[in-house]
Amino acid sequence: MPRANTRQAAASLVAQSHAAGWSPWQLVRAIGEQCGVSLLQAARLAEGWTLQDAVAALAEVGHRVTVQQLSSWEHGTSRPSDPRLDALCRIYRTRPDRLGFGTDYTPPGPEPALSVSESSRESRNDARPETGPEVRRTILRGLLGAVGISPSAPVMAALASARQDMTDTLTGTLSETTVDQWERIGAEYGYAYQQTPPGQILGDAVLDFIEVQQLLGRRQPADHRTRLCHVAARLAATSGIALVALGEHREARAWYQCAQLAAEETGDRALRAWLLAREAVIPFYFGAPAAAAALAERARLVAGSTVCATAAWAPALEARSLARMGRADDARQAMTIAERAFARLDTTHTGDLAYGYTERQLRWHVGSMHTVTGDTRRAQLALDQALTMYAPTEHLDRALIALDQAAGLIGVGEIATAAQVGMGALHALPAEHRTGIVVSRAREVVANVPARAARTPLVKDLREMIATAALPVLAT
Repeated sequence: MPRANTRQAAASLVAQSHAAGWSPWQLVRAIGEQCGVSLLQAARLAEGWTLQDAVAALAEVGHRVTVQQLSSWEHGTSRPSDPRLDALCRIYRTRPDRLGFGTDYTPPGPEPALSVSESSRESRNDARPETGPEVRRTILRGLLGAVGISPSAPVMAALASARQDMTDTLTGTLSETTVDQWERIGAEYGYAYQQTPPGQILGDAVLDFIEVQQLLGRRQPADHRTRLCHVAARLAATSGIALVALGEHREARAWYQCAQLAAEETGDRALRAWLLAREAVIPFYFGAPAAAAALAERARLVAGSTVCATAAWAPALEARSLARMGRADDARQAMTIAERAFARLDTTHTGDLAYGYTERQLRWHVGSMHTVTGDTRRAQLALDQALTMYAPTEHLDRALIALDQAAGLIGVGEIATAAQVGMGALHALPAEHRTGIVVSRAREVVANVPARAARTPLVKDLREMIATAALPVLAT
């Protein structure tokens, strides 16, 4: 949001423009230059709108975006997709280059005389927003009774618009830049899911998913379609990740299955394996370790010899699941496979949290396995190492690591300390991150407290804290 002095300066320029008779474009340029803001932000300030006002205006023309997305476009940290850029042009009644996207290469000087064909094209471009299907039908019916009469400009515009709509349907493919942009948008969620509340992640990912779905409904070159399917798979999986965090695991499964359908069109084994591993997280945290082990094994087999993050992550998840099933030797063997696979990864596979597999995640998973198998010393060492690698704002994994530490302390009889660690983990979580997956794990940890210690004050406090946790819910 602009600073107060920026808003005041913009308001002063708006008043000046009314007195001087400036055009809207002159006003936007003046705000941009004198207030030091982007043209997109200047267009909003010229309207006297807040970010929320602009978001509401976009919603009215069929495009739901968040205040954060709009702000990132205004500050140049990301770029709107083609449909959203078109919506921005609609609400500000202008063209892309006057919002800072693209360049107008029209030469300066007086306009050259237009040929008949150029005139019809210009008429078409000017008239197309006003010539919907019903309007075109009315105009063209009038043409049938006007044989021998030279067609008027509206008739020519309706003819051209009908022809152009079909041309767009058959040849309206995306530019390489737009496909690149969608791939960047999909990748950004990999970095955001640890720090952004899952409810917000879910809303943003589904909105982007809908736009990609619409693009896939249009005719695209094979390469563009494959890449868009890859983006769609990631966005569907991101929705699944958010739903798992919220505790909505049934709906999450459906989104993972949808993602698999998109992934099948890409031929990308690494993507398909990653989706299987993501799905395995559901039974792992919601009481079915055997099902988690089976899915993780399948993910490992699909990844095969492919050098990818899942080649390390899947056996690590399999190891943790086997440990919960009481198969300690098999768990250790699976974790050895994970560590060897991790050693073969490069930074392209270890650079983010959602789509890659980081060293801090590996340390956590090693510690988690040792916690269950009863190797407390190794468990605490690995978990402590993992925590030092996470930023304070990476809420979800830090909370789950702390709960693993609490589980290890219960295993060696340090019940009071375990309860304190558990309460500290929940207390440190912002309310919007105190989600189903965290609370489910906390309940599991408390369930392992021996009966003789279940009534101690700190354990009772932890149980009460879990019971009264304010879980975020999906809006209806």
